[in-house]
Parts: sequence; C-alpha cells; structure tokens
Amino acid sequence: MSRKEKQSQMLAIVDQWQKSGLNQTLYSKTHGIKLCTLKYWINKSRQLKTGHNQDFIQLSSPVGSGLCLRYPNGVELLLPLQTPLSMLKGLIGF
Repeated sequence: MSRKEKQSQMLAIVDQWQKSGLNQTLYSKTHGIKLCTLKYWINKSRQLKTGHNQDFIQLSSPVGSGLCLRYPNGVELLLPLQTPLSMLKGLIGF
C-alpha cells in the first residue's frame, strides 16, 4: 500500500470516528485500531484541514512582557526578554 493510499484510508477512518459519536478509546477498541494510531491520524487530519504544520511552535513577544513560546499542545511559556539564546534553543528542541 502506498503512502497516499494509507493516508486516504486513515483519513476515512478519522471521518468515520467523527461521525460515530464514540470517544477515541471506545472507537479504537471497537474497530481494532491502536489508540495512539487513531490519535496520530486525528492530529494529522486537523493539520491537513487547517494547512498548519504543528511540528513548529509559535514564538512571539507580547508588548512589554517578554517572550511567549506556544507549543502545539497549547502550553505557553512566558520568558523574560533577556532569556539566553541557548535556553530558547533547548526549549524549542534545537
């Protein structure tokens, strides 16, 4: 099965899950899919629909308060403007 075929199949499964009204755990057990696989494809589906690659974080500087790191899972870190570059690199995984 090609990568494109696998993607189409998994996106169809995500669509079926959304229409089912079941929670992710119950749907994955009922249909013999690993929960982590279903979660991965749900996130992938969201990325494709929004056109956003959530492998990156948002780096911004709110007025007067310092730097704000926002991770894909919604966690935000507020850091002082003088935060060393080496620490920032560590926080973003470089």
